[in-house]
Amino acid sequence: MGAFASYAPMALSALQTGQQISSNRADQKSRAAQTEATRQADINQINATEAERERERAEELRIRQAQLRARQGASGLQSGGTGSASAVLAGLEKQALSEAATDEAAAARQRASVNQQASWREQSLLRSSQDNTVARLNAWFARRDGWG
Repeated sequence: MGAFASYAPMALSALQTGQQISSNRADQKSRAAQTEATRQADINQINATEAERERERAEELRIRQAQLRARQGASGLQSGGTGSASAVLAGLEKQALSEAATDEAAAARQRASVNQQASWREQSLLRSSQDNTVARLNAWFARRDGWG
């Protein structure tokens, strides 16, 4: 019984350390899931904003083209009858496409930034969890060996 009594505190200490490590891992997984949810919400917001801008741009182009056609009709010009009317309409479309490409590039940069920040947060959480686990194990061995 004497031998068991000397190992009991050490076994209890090891069990407590293991439970703390397990609890820290669960907490780390929870924070990682929260980070992923935040990342997804940010990406969805960027996508929604981009889609809204695209709808607004298409509506603005449609209105501008209709106004131009109405002015041409009021002036007695036929669409296609002169080269300048077609060029103006093509110019409006080209401008809308250019704006769309610019917005798409900006949205892609935002998505990349969100993904990079989420990746950094996840790596940081993992590193802190690993450091915490190592520190707890070192402290346990130090107590066991009578160093601390």
